[in-house]
Amino acid sequence: MTRTLAFLALALTLAACATSEPAAPAASYLAGTSWRRVDDLNANPHGATMAFTENGASGDTSCNRWFAAVTHSGETLRFGGIGTTRRACQTEMQAATERSFLDVLRRARYAHYDQQALVLLDGEQQVIARFDAE
Repeated sequence: MTRTLAFLALALTLAACATSEPAAPAASYLAGTSWRRVDDLNANPHGATMAFTENGASGDTSCNRWFAAVTHSGETLRFGGIGTTRRACQTEMQAATERSFLDVLRRARYAHYDQQALVLLDGEQQVIARFDAE
């Protein structure tokens, strides 16, 4: 009888957990912001861009469009599922700008942000890219 009651209590507890609503994701503090990379001195005159939505980001690499999922909590920031269109870059400068920018997205682990500037940092919290607000 005691085992039956224990099993019943466990079943009710699990059922209560299964029917409770999941927690809502935290609102993205970068959602609605747009940025242009300003620290790539080898870039063409127009650096790579990024614009954030609630759960993702997209922009221009200098020769292709890019998109990615974004997860963050506090200052931590990660880009996942990074994809691009497949246009051929017209110049080696554009190709180098794109490679550099995509590397930044893959390495980014932290972000510092204010109204005018966004700084991305790697896992050792070293600055890997700087952006100005658009």
